Amino acid sequence: MRAMLLSDGKPGHYNQSLGVIERLPECEYHWIDVKFRSKQRDNLLRVLMRLLGGFRLPDRFIRACLNMALHRDTLDEIYTIKPDFILSTGSSVAAPNLFLGQLLDAKTVTCRRPSPVGVHHFDLAILPQMYWSRRNRTNVCKTLGVPNRVRSEKLEMQRKELQADLNLSNQRCVGILIGGEDRYDTVTEATAARLIEVLHQFATSRDIQLLLTTSRRTPLPVENLISKRFSNAEHCPILVLAHGENSLTDPVGTIFALSDVIVVTEDSFSMVCEAASSGKRVIILEVDHKTRRRPKRHQVYSEIMRHASVKWSDVEDLEASLEAALADENPIKSLQDTQHAATAVRQLLDE
Repeated sequence: MRAMLLSDGKPGHYNQSLGVIERLPECEYHWIDVKFRSKQRDNLLRVLMRLLGGFRLPDRFIRACLNMALHRDTLDEIYTIKPDFILSTGSSVAAPNLFLGQLLDAKTVTCRRPSPVGVHHFDLAILPQMYWSRRNRTNVCKTLGVPNRVRSEKLEMQRKELQADLNLSNQRCVGILIGGEDRYDTVTEATAARLIEVLHQFATSRDIQLLLTTSRRTPLPVENLISKRFSNAEHCPILVLAHGENSLTDPVGTIFALSDVIVVTEDSFSMVCEAASSGKRVIILEVDHKTRRRPKRHQVYSEIMRHASVKWSDVEDLEASLEAALADENPIKSLQDTQHAATAVRQLLDE
């Protein structure tokens, strides 16, 4: 099985594609960084595919369109590969995927609903619940969250090695992933101060280690509060600040591997999906709302909590929620979205 993975250079996108590919061990894949001659030509290629995607196009026309839009280096690399399927995530790489699918006689797969191309011309579209339509399409693989590279068995294998490398004790660990600003939510200094107080009290009173990282979206005043409290705290052996220096190559993966319970703020949908796939108990932490309107991800969170060991908490209830999660001895349920997506790809190629 041979795949061509088209990347737009955005980690949040290509990690979805890689998550699917990595669950197809029989698959050899070729990574292509797609570079456009200009943003205008990128947009033009999308419009052309939107208008002409339902037709079988002449090879000469397809090559002319790709030559118009893509850098020569990208094209030279693409034309050396003969894939069985082409996989992409993101709007800018959707049109090249579909054009190349016709030209190279390969199946086409997308991991999200690209604009303005849509999903109806793809052989397979892997769509999280927030992008489901009322119309049932035969080419859609429905998942709750987004595919990701987190694998519980791999994290378990890494745990002891990381404990030794980082010289950590055998104390139980709580991982905290702090997001920040988006159009719906934020983390205010008041909420951050209260969260810091709750975490400090919980860790010191119960001999728990905190493993904490922030996001590029975390407001700088909030990050400064976190740094002031935990930078030299013995009970916080891992503190990775997005706006500071970092010695860990994969802070989030390290925290996932070492933690017994993971706390992740509600604003980061992809991080919630990754945490729910990790084989750990997860707490989605409510933050400050900028508007009464709630994003579609909130409906998905309700379903994720039904299918995985995920709970909801606000800051005031967090201590009790952590206590319950650490004491819970029931089997842990993880999201299986990425494996479900990989199975759908395999079935597509077997048709």
